[in-house]
Amino acid sequence: MLRPTSGRRPDTTAFSITAIVVVVAFGFVLSKTHGVVHLDLQGVKALNRLHTGALGTLGATVYKVFSPAEAIILTVVIVAVIWAVSRNLRLAATFAVTVAVTWLSSDIVKLLVHRARPDRSAFAHHITEHPTDPSFPSGHMVFVATLAMAFVFLTRDKPYRGWVVAAGIVAVLVVAFSLISDGVHYPSDVTASVVWSVGVAPLVLGLWNRYVLPLTYRTPSSVEAPA
Repeated sequence: MLRPTSGRRPDTTAFSITAIVVVVAFGFVLSKTHGVVHLDLQGVKALNRLHTGALGTLGATVYKVFSPAEAIILTVVIVAVIWAVSRNLRLAATFAVTVAVTWLSSDIVKLLVHRARPDRSAFAHHITEHPTDPSFPSGHMVFVATLAMAFVFLTRDKPYRGWVVAAGIVAVLVVAFSLISDGVHYPSDVTASVVWSVGVAPLVLGLWNRYVLPLTYRTPSSVEAPA
């Protein structure tokens, strides 16, 4: 994540911009197309039937653990551990910026699209506090997907990176299932959230490494952009 450049890496800017445009456009289409919403709601109903017993507890717990306040605390703890272990403040700051900017910027899309949450009267099982803010994209999903990507960036060139990728995929799938079965998000919400994270996180990391991080060195040097 933080090392001098040894050759030119492929530019991910075009991919990132495309992902952003697709997510925003998709959100506006969803907010205006009732037929798609109906199909989306069927997905919520199907998974909500499983929202009982252990799976119901899992869904409610996931929603609580990755709520905004808890997510901020979790990020601070992770960043502190990275700093303590690596003794590298730049590395810790890069991790924090990648997660924070990717996650918080998704709220702009949420406000622009302003898609309503699934109608809780359409299914049987509900979490205790049903959210009232817009549904698209899911802040919970963006946070978890971005966190997973940040760990993948962090462990680049490490022999255990494959395990980190696998763990990240499992985490994303578990959170996606939980959010839909909770009845707080449509399947399209969580799908778009993953696309947002995959597109925006590399862009944030690349811009930070290219333009901001070099300013913290005494002698100018370029910093590697994400793979």
